[in-house]
Parts: sequence; C-alpha cells; structure tokens
Amino acid sequence: MPRPRKNAENFDFVDFFKAVTFDRTKPLGPQVYSEVRLQIVLSNIPPETQVNEPVLSHALNVSRTPMRYAYQKLISEQLIVSRPRSGSMVAGHSEKLIRDGIIIRRALEREIVRILCISQVDLTPLDPILKEQRDAVQEQDHVAYFKADERFHKMLAKLADLSVAWKLALAAKGHTDRARLSLMSKDSSRLNRAFTEHIELIVALETGNNTQAETLISRHVDAILQYFPE
Repeated sequence: MPRPRKNAENFDFVDFFKAVTFDRTKPLGPQVYSEVRLQIVLSNIPPETQVNEPVLSHALNVSRTPMRYAYQKLISEQLIVSRPRSGSMVAGHSEKLIRDGIIIRRALEREIVRILCISQVDLTPLDPILKEQRDAVQEQDHVAYFKADERFHKMLAKLADLSVAWKLALAAKGHTDRARLSLMSKDSSRLNRAFTEHIELIVALETGNNTQAETLISRHVDAILQYFPE
C-alpha cells in the first residue's frame, strides 16, 4: 500500500499513530473507533483536519472493514463531517452539539443517581478510579483525569444497570467531551472542583440522599455551561 500524502493541514497520520497497537484477538472495529474518537476529543487531531478512510486505515495498519465501522460511527456522531468540494474532515466546534450532549448526559445521570440511591448498591468498584483521579489532580494531568472520569461515570451507569443507555449517551457527547477537555486544559482549578464534586456525590449516594445527588450531578454536568454566553 502506498504511503499516503499529508493532508491539507500537513497532519501526518502515519507518524501520529505509529505507536498505536490493537488487540488482534478482539474485534478491531470498536478499538479503532475508540482510538480515533479519543484523539479527536483530545484535539490531538485538530478540527478541520482532512481525513479519509484509506489514509486512516494505512496509518493504523488495519483493513478497510474495521476502519469503515469506525468511520461511520464517527460520522454518525458528527465528529467527522463531509463538506462539498473539501471532502471529509474533523468537525469544528459546535455550541449546539455541545449543549445537546449536556442535556442528554444530564438526563441520564440524574436517572443513574436516582437508581443508585434507591438500590444502595455497593460503590467500592469506584474506589480505584477515584484514586486515579486523585493522582491526576495532584499531577494536574487533565488528560489522565478525563480518561478516569469517563471510567467513573461509565461505572456508575453499570452499577445502575444502565450500560446500554451510557453507550447511547456516549454517541451524543463527543463535542461536549472535546469542549470539556479544552476548558480543563485552560482552567487548572477545574480538576480539583470536579474531583471534589465526585466525593460529594459518593457521600450523597451512600446516604441515599437522592435530592442532593441529583442536584450535585446536575451541577457537575452543567459546569461547562458557565463558559458559554446566555
């Protein structure tokens, strides 16, 4: 396969993904999707970077089938868009999609904490994730914190038996996640506030205080809105 040329923004996908490996004993499509999505959300692949399936397939050393799976999911999430005469590119920032993601996530997370307050399920599976978050706060590593944060909220959904709903929300919050990460990188105090909110949420869940838990999770999810004008 010929080495792909750099795109219009001179983004070298081959060099960028050279250290990436996949577990070849498991389906590649979901792994490719997760890797490319993460790099878009982290803004490591910047908005308006031109992309196409053959280039990404070559750079990630995977066949067209798993790449097509990943590509179509990213298009459906509007993280990759097609422009007339410009081809496909990483989507630019969209305040509407950011707000849509917040609304969907808030509704789901309020239901999650309601269920957890009623069921009083064991929350100890969250302990190692909280430790990772504490370490990330101390090191002011917003990327590590974000990754642990995703695992934290995914685990809450699992404990509430709403894992399928979390997957649906994941597909709607890509733009929101990218905005969150961008703001975390600019506001160092946000990591500590977010972690403190997690600790307060755990206390509310353990005591079955649903009113407090819903208030806390709403404030937590809505925090990004303070950066947008009314």
